[in-house]
Amino acid sequence: MKWRFADVPDHEGFAAPMLPNGELLLSAGAFTDAFIGCQAACSCGWIDRRRFPATPEGAKNAEYQWLSRHIPSLLAAAPPRELVIKSTLLCEQTMKLAAERPLAALSLLSQVEAWQRALLNQAAAQAREIGASWAEIGETMGISKQAAHERFKAHVNT
Repeated sequence: MKWRFADVPDHEGFAAPMLPNGELLLSAGAFTDAFIGCQAACSCGWIDRRRFPATPEGAKNAEYQWLSRHIPSLLAAAPPRELVIKSTLLCEQTMKLAAERPLAALSLLSQVEAWQRALLNQAAAQAREIGASWAEIGETMGISKQAAHERFKAHVNT
């Protein structure tokens, strides 16, 4: 059985069955007598260290570990689905506008760029204020921690 959390796409949790030699099978499957335990795992490669019995209760405990240890940090960095949908729609409509009325698209995009830059600076400063590392900020944006630091250091109270 796989577990999903709607606001954290591309992450499916499961109880990874463990063979007697300690090897984990990194796919969800029904437990058999050949399995001696299970561990919480995720499709992204995350694996919890705690081991549980190869029972339905053990699988429930593994699910709890996935939900309580792996998902919270991902959820903290995941934008709300409704905003992702609106952002995608804005992008699609702006691409269409650029093809039909490029000057109007340029005007709109310059407005978006102005408030987007200010919001990025504000969000980075707030993330640092609540204790996020430069590595976490960079990872969230898909850039290195050095690039994040260089980009936002002037906007952060250190």
